[in-house]
Amino acid sequence: MKFLIINASPRKGKNCYIISDYVADILYDNDIEYEMINIWDMDIEYCNACGYCDKTGVCHKTDDMSHMYKKFDESDGTILISPVYFDGVPAKLKSLIDRTQSFFASKYILKRPSIDRNKKRLGMFIHVGGSKPYKTQFMGGQITVDFLFKSINTKLIHNYYISNTDDVDLKNNDLYKEDIKKLIIDLKNKG
Repeated sequence: MKFLIINASPRKGKNCYIISDYVADILYDNDIEYEMINIWDMDIEYCNACGYCDKTGVCHKTDDMSHMYKKFDESDGTILISPVYFDGVPAKLKSLIDRTQSFFASKYILKRPSIDRNKKRLGMFIHVGGSKPYKTQFMGGQITVDFLFKSINTKLIHNYYISNTDDVDLKNNDLYKEDIKKLIIDLKNKG
């Protein structure tokens, strides 16, 4: 198995990085190959709805997203870790998600998928909110991320939400660790 760990936070060494490193450790300890992707280190242009992928099934832009299409296709799963930005996800992650429109266009408009639709892929979304919990805290991000997992032909198995991280030192707090470990082991067993 090979998983992609996608860290969508721009804040190096902070909560999402701590969680991403912990996820990597769990995968390593369970003999699961992985690749860590910090999207803030990548050059990903915005989708401008030019319609090119509607005609070709691929995006004409040549930036770091060009490599992501192959990574998604070859992976056995994706674990996405993202901070909450205004009840949603950061703009850089939204750009990555929007650029998977080429997968959508190839599958549903052209009926010639550019991603292997028969390959079984599993996914997990970890959404990290700094504030105390409130009703809609994770709603916007969840809706958006659901579309990502559908576009990359990955069955989203687990959503895990962590609130109140502004007041908790995640590096020295084990509250979330056991839950995440159990969910990743479950992904492995379902794979």
